[in-house]
Amino acid sequence: MKKRNCRKEQKKMNKPFPVLGFDIGGTKIAICLAMSDGTVVASGRVDNKMKKPDEVLPQVVAEGERILASAGVTKQQLRAIGISSPSPMDFEKGLICNPCNLNGWIDVPIRDYLGKAFETEAFFDNDANGAGLAEWFFGAGKGTQDMIYLTMSTGIGGGIIAGGKLLRGKHNLAGEVGHMSLDGNGLKCNCGLIGCYEAYCGGVAMANNLRRELAGKPESMIVQLAGGDYEKIDAICLEKAIRAKDAYALEFWDRVMDRNAQAMGALINIFNPEMIVLGTIVKSMGPLFMDPLMAKLPKYTWPQNIAACKFAVTGLSGRSGGELAGAAIALNFLYERGDWKLPW
Repeated sequence: MKKRNCRKEQKKMNKPFPVLGFDIGGTKIAICLAMSDGTVVASGRVDNKMKKPDEVLPQVVAEGERILASAGVTKQQLRAIGISSPSPMDFEKGLICNPCNLNGWIDVPIRDYLGKAFETEAFFDNDANGAGLAEWFFGAGKGTQDMIYLTMSTGIGGGIIAGGKLLRGKHNLAGEVGHMSLDGNGLKCNCGLIGCYEAYCGGVAMANNLRRELAGKPESMIVQLAGGDYEKIDAICLEKAIRAKDAYALEFWDRVMDRNAQAMGALINIFNPEMIVLGTIVKSMGPLFMDPLMAKLPKYTWPQNIAACKFAVTGLSGRSGGELAGAAIALNFLYERGDWKLPW
């Protein structure tokens, strides 16, 4: 009888079930109804540009309810909801605590608010962890036990899987790889620290560094690609100039890639991962990123460490990676307490 009951429980755990995910961002809030096998059933977005939480959260609830209705899923059928948000946050209380790109979001009880609205369990974690979990469950990191996911876009964040579990640390702040210092006498980061990885290689920081270095040089190819408007200088202008083999762009990119190699070498030395999954900018740049990275890594970590670590580009294309972040957070909490099995 016990064996039969165990089989029933096993089948119940393996049968796909719906979860609802919310990815809180500074310009938009993405909402995703997904099955536990990673299938995106329906999704939507709510504009969040310069909006206060009391203005936008009722819209988020309404959009979530619309998504459920469109898929014929009731609140009672939801197993859980998951919320991904930028840091800082109070993990234990489920509060968003004034991230720099969320104007007016000070100690917002997001977990309890959405849990009550959708009448189910709500789970909460930072956005880099959510993206890393989505990559581990459904993307390039499937099947690994020790993996690092690096989100490389506006800023730099990380989700670290160690021994088949998400690494959180004592105060749930593990994985803030964008703010490890690479140079104690270096650039000041927006976070207030000195020499952060993000201050050299984050998208916003690179654009700011280009503007500073190219001030008074309107003839520069990068400035020309921005139409002469310094405020429009961005990573796209840089990439175009690199592909055109502009001398300054190539030299600037060489410095950026040295910092990337320095940071990833340190991560490899500390965590000895079997895989590092790279997101966003790497998918666009391909060999322009990977070739100099692999050429420079031997400066910062041993050959056997490099040989043991596979590099992969995100396996989640388009919107699905971001959309699945919230859903993956819900699934991870169910996984950690034994209510869901990994899908591979």
